[in-house]
Amino acid sequence: MNPRSAKLIVVTICVFMFAGDLSHEGSALGQGKDVTISNDDQTTTIDCTGSNVTVSGDDNNVTLKGECRNLTVSGDDNNINAMTVTEVTVSGDDNNIRVETVARISTSGDDNNITWKAGVGGKPPDISSGGDDNKVKQGNLIRAK
Repeated sequence: MNPRSAKLIVVTICVFMFAGDLSHEGSALGQGKDVTISNDDQTTTIDCTGSNVTVSGDDNNVTLKGECRNLTVSGDDNNINAMTVTEVTVSGDDNNIRVETVARISTSGDDNNITWKAGVGGKPPDISSGGDDNKVKQGNLIRAK
C-alpha cells in the first residue's frame, strides 16, 4: 500500500468516527443528565432539560428549572420548587413541593404538602394520594427563577 492510499484510509476512518460522535451528541440534546441528590442540607438549582431528578437526602432546598421528566422524592423534610414535571412521586415524609405544571402526582409517604398550579394541556394532573395526612392541592406559585 502506498503512503497516499494509507492517508486516504486514515482520513476516511477519522471522518466516520467524527460523524458518529456528532450523531451521538445530537441525539443527547434535549435529554439532560439524570440527577440524584442523596446528601442532606443541600441548596441547589438544577436545569432539568428532560432530566429525571431523585431527592433521597433530607432537609434540602431544591429549585428545578425547565422541564423535568420525573421527580422522585424519597427523602424527608425537603423544600422543592419546580417549573414543569411530567410525574412527581413522593414516598418520603414532611416534604413541601411546589410545581408550576405537572401531569401526574403520586404520594405514598406521610405529611407531604404538594401544590400545583396547572396540569399539562390545561387538564388537572392525575393524582394518587396514599399515606397519611398528605395535602395535594392547586394553588398560585412563585415561579422558579
